[in-house]
Amino acid sequence: MLGSLGRRFHREWILVTLLILTVTALCSQFSILSRFSFALYDVAVSYTQERQPDPDIAIVVIDDKSLAQIGFWPWERKVHANLLATLRNARAVGFDILFTDADPHDPLVDQQLAQAIEHNGKVVLANFLTDPGRQVPVNPIAKLADAARALGFINIVPDTDGMVRRIRLTAPQDNTQQHFALSMLAAGGDTATVAALSARSEEQPYLIPFVGAPLTFPMISYSDVLFGRIPAKYFDNKYVLIGAWGTGMGDRFPTPTSTSTVDNMSGVEILANVLQSAREDNWISRPGKWAHTLISLIPVLLLLIAIRQLSPRRVLFATLVALLLVLAGSLLMLALGNYWITPVAAMGGIALTYPVWSWRTQEIALNQMSWEMSELNREYPLLGAEMALADAPQKFHLSLNERIMELRFALNRVRSLRQFISDSFNAIPDPALVFDANHRLTLWTSSAERYMASLGDLALTEGLPVQTLLNAIIPDAPTCRELAAAIEYPERTASGQTPETGSAAASIHAEDGFEVRDHAGNDLLLKSMPTYTAGRRRSGYILNLIDISALRQAERKRDDTLRFISHDMRAPQNSILALIDLQADAARALPTDELLQRVSHLSARTIGLVEDFVQFTRAEKADIEFVPLNLSDLLQDAINELWVDSRTRNITIVSNITPLCAFIKGDQSLLMRCLGNLLDNAFKYSTDNTTVTCSLASAGNFWEVSIHDQGCGISEQDQQHLFTLFTRVGAGREQDPGGLGLGLVFVKTVVTRHHGDVRVQSAPGHGSTFIIRLPKDEAEESAGPSL
Repeated sequence: MLGSLGRRFHREWILVTLLILTVTALCSQFSILSRFSFALYDVAVSYTQERQPDPDIAIVVIDDKSLAQIGFWPWERKVHANLLATLRNARAVGFDILFTDADPHDPLVDQQLAQAIEHNGKVVLANFLTDPGRQVPVNPIAKLADAARALGFINIVPDTDGMVRRIRLTAPQDNTQQHFALSMLAAGGDTATVAALSARSEEQPYLIPFVGAPLTFPMISYSDVLFGRIPAKYFDNKYVLIGAWGTGMGDRFPTPTSTSTVDNMSGVEILANVLQSAREDNWISRPGKWAHTLISLIPVLLLLIAIRQLSPRRVLFATLVALLLVLAGSLLMLALGNYWITPVAAMGGIALTYPVWSWRTQEIALNQMSWEMSELNREYPLLGAEMALADAPQKFHLSLNERIMELRFALNRVRSLRQFISDSFNAIPDPALVFDANHRLTLWTSSAERYMASLGDLALTEGLPVQTLLNAIIPDAPTCRELAAAIEYPERTASGQTPETGSAAASIHAEDGFEVRDHAGNDLLLKSMPTYTAGRRRSGYILNLIDISALRQAERKRDDTLRFISHDMRAPQNSILALIDLQADAARALPTDELLQRVSHLSARTIGLVEDFVQFTRAEKADIEFVPLNLSDLLQDAINELWVDSRTRNITIVSNITPLCAFIKGDQSLLMRCLGNLLDNAFKYSTDNTTVTCSLASAGNFWEVSIHDQGCGISEQDQQHLFTLFTRVGAGREQDPGGLGLGLVFVKTVVTRHHGDVRVQSAPGHGSTFIIRLPKDEAEESAGPSL
């Protein structure tokens, strides 16, 4: 399912990419969003294109003042002839006035104006191109046209929204027909600029970089020039434009820089802007259609590539950033390079990316949610109500809210299942640790945490390497390395391709496991079990640490018991059988008294062995009923039981029992036999005519009993095995009294179960002192008499 989901995601991305790129390309090719593009261009131009007007360009306007002083329009043409006399030193003079009709009253006036134009030699007259298909020029009357230095059309064609942004410098069908500004430059002698602009006629129309708002160029009243109020020298070597500006006269057009002003820009001022741009050759350039399409597609494609890896929130953020970058890039190109790349198509594609991609990914997510929940209900129905959901058909037409409710229900089930698994996992009595595929710890049971705390300072933390864990558990470094290699490379271990792994370490993957001993001396059985994802891909493994110390101890006890039964118990019985066989032979038969004495001794030995073993087993396993006891009385009774032996062997028992009341809690019979065993050992290992000293004293919260003899003593090496089962010290000595070695083990077991301790102080040739400590019974001590 993950593979098919990935393929669907990729397919959806390809479809969305093709759709967005197609829409972007169409917008850039067919100017679908031209109004937005125009509006954005106007704002950009108004903030980036302000500059100083060319001081070599002067505008003489027919304004209201001139109309008032000279008379109503149209004026006699001799007025214009007189004006040209004042402008004789101008670089070029251009009339933004159409002289298409002869003067009906006095034809000589036209001749007078023609002579003035010819005399000036640098006058450009305006014509007008009509019939958009054939571009037929409407010229001035022949007299004037012939006298003029050049003619230039003054057509201004607004965009679809009525705004003037562009200008054509040559006629579309005939590049010999030049714009008024080119004719002015030609008349002024700037032929190189004219030639360069004419050669780029295919790039027309040009975007006009307006100098500023209307009236940025100084407006000089016609009457002021005519009547000499403006010195003629002012116009020396300047391009002079003459046009109408008075109320109700001339044409006015909205421009990008006039949107914030009350009045529009007059035609003559637009011509001045065109003339300055032509002189400076700083037109606002634009890419061709296909170049513009390619430029618009690049940021959209980059965003589409990026959104594959981004979350919905980051997709929104990336979309906003892309919009700002595209807009800022366009503004910077216009401000720094005078190059306008309209960002509308790219911004439209970018803005469309987020909703379309969000729609498709949401559909993918919701359909996947429906499918996954249907599979979940079908595979793991835990309750009766969920069985009905599992059998229900998939519903892909549910609303978002309904699908969220379904998801919430499914997640509650998953949480319940996870809690059940977590509780079950923590209920495992043996330590269990879960590692990921990189051999890092991810999960562990509470028993594992307690076990590691009992070993030392290493705390279980997420990400702990398995090698570090094994080093903290197992003291044998080579074994740790073998186990780590076997765990990390199970396949190579099974095939024998891992030389650092012993064959025994591979058993960690088997049912029997691998047995080790930890730092605390516990016997552990290590097992490694692989874990898998729902797609059957290996995700890691579970390492089980099974404490088999009790099992191994039970096995050792079983072996000791078998040895006891097979050897120690059988030995006296075999001796009795041998005596019987010997007695059957009359030649070797023993006297009856000797025979009975030997049989009696062997039988008594057998009974003693059985009794010792039974008492040890009782001390180890039986339930102890703790009752208040006077340790002084118990010690004295134990001493009294050996009075006969002491008289027979002339061994003096010295009793230093100072406190008459030494209360403890315990089992009387077990403690009596414990004390009796210590006294009996003192007698066994003491020679005749010696002394055994018994003492009882207080030691903090304990009562301390010490029994000292003057026997042969115990070496330091033998002291380490005194309290080991079936171990006897001095078994090879000549005066060895025999036995199983259960006496001192019995003592240690009884004292330990009474929450006390036992120790020995001895040296060869200096006798031995056994000291046992038992906790005081504080309640009885406080209630008893003070002595």
